Amino acid sequence: MKRCLLLLLACGVQAHALNLEWVNVGDPGNQPDKTGYGSVAYEFQISKYEITSEQYAEFLNTLVVKSDPHGLWRGSTIQRIGKPGEYRYQVIKGQERWPVVNISFLEAMRFVNWLHNGQSQGETEKGAYDIPTHGGLARHEVGAKVWIATEDEWYKAAYFQPESKGGPAGGYWLYPTRSNEQPVLREAGAKEANSANYLQDSRTNSFGGVARSFADSQPVGSYPNSASYYGTYDQGGNAWEWNEAVVFDAQRCIRGGCMAHSFEKMRSVVRTSANPAKRYPDTGFRLARAMPKAADAGSIKTTTPKQP
Repeated sequence: MKRCLLLLLACGVQAHALNLEWVNVGDPGNQPDKTGYGSVAYEFQISKYEITSEQYAEFLNTLVVKSDPHGLWRGSTIQRIGKPGEYRYQVIKGQERWPVVNISFLEAMRFVNWLHNGQSQGETEKGAYDIPTHGGLARHEVGAKVWIATEDEWYKAAYFQPESKGGPAGGYWLYPTRSNEQPVLREAGAKEANSANYLQDSRTNSFGGVARSFADSQPVGSYPNSASYYGTYDQGGNAWEWNEAVVFDAQRCIRGGCMAHSFEKMRSVVRTSANPAKRYPDTGFRLARAMPKAADAGSIKTTTPKQP
């Protein structure tokens, strides 16, 4: 069921706790892939879906109703309504569950700091990430309650399945749909396994006669039988995703492919990177956190799918 966005005005009404869904990533101490990625020594949780437009709008409606000094709103799927001092934000109808894109790594860090600090109208510059000290190259602090997934966390959640539990030789799939075969581009809601939202191949820019572009996102989780082994959705296609790795001492890593790039980009062997201040119309993010104690779970929804 779709939630109504809580529109904040200058009166200071606070948003309800953000509802994120998490999956458990177990099998600690797994060996890395032949690429060198994927080994994680601990159990953790990763968000089941990419952060959505309606979730990001809740963030905006808490923090930037008066002004937006950090440029956290940049349009795309979210509209700004009102005048300075009385801004409110609403998602374009029908795009509430689309992955939020046009989000820089810096903006993703501020979203995380907002979560870490209790989703209040306060601090976005410190908390999980110390932005004033380290800027866009900050790594999450010890004790962070939530963070942008590290590359190994992201990679393991996407591609790993132990051989002893039905995985391939070596334990890593080529695609994050539990397959070594090219996923198939299908309409949202398709029940077939190994489905993904992407440009069909490197030689065409059409699917069913409709041009593929950055506007061709689908709601997160549109392929119910194409999850990774641990139960994440859309780590291949839909939107590229930032992860916490620092590349070339000045950039942050991006993985997973998107709605307007070819199937090759979803492969485990592909990674790219960009300046953490850059925004792209095909790039969003997902989060990770430590395995919570039952008493600390609060109002954040946690789901653990059955293992195959």
